[in-house]
Amino acid sequence: MEKSSKRMGRAEKLVVLLADEGVRWKETVENIQLEIEQLVGNVFLSCACISYTGAFTGLYRQRMVSKWVEQCLAKNIPTSQDFSLIKIMGDPVIMRGWNIASLPTD
Repeated sequence: MEKSSKRMGRAEKLVVLLADEGVRWKETVENIQLEIEQLVGNVFLSCACISYTGAFTGLYRQRMVSKWVEQCLAKNIPTSQDFSLIKIMGDPVIMRGWNIASLPTD
């Protein structure tokens, strides 16, 4: 009886923990769905940034990108409202190495 009670207690803990994990997975799936919907616009803006903004200052780049995002949304091209080339195309490990080498963050 005691052995079965302990097993039941552990099983209840496991069920509670898995329920919490299910909530987290559901949120992750929703985020991925949103990213898939915005993929076309984000890739379009990434290509534009790579092609056209390299010669300009960081502040000017931000202004250009914010105008591009406004235009995409106005023309119903699905894109992130808080678009960032770093989020879309960046690899955090590589960028950290750049920062360690004293290169600029943008």
